[in-house]
Amino acid sequence: MEENKQLEDMARKLKNERSKAWARKNKDKIKEINKRYWLKKAKEKLAEEKKKEEE
Repeated sequence: MEENKQLEDMARKLKNERSKAWARKNKDKIKEINKRYWLKKAKEKLAEEKKKEEE
């Protein structure tokens, strides 16, 4: 059980390191991803508010 937890911890650390390295090399992609994410959230919120107004 303890060995399995250590394995999972090591896997998470490796994944995080790789993700951070990718993010440092692709800052422009990160900005675009964040922009799309927040635009999507804004559209969802507007649709939700419009739906409430119609009720």
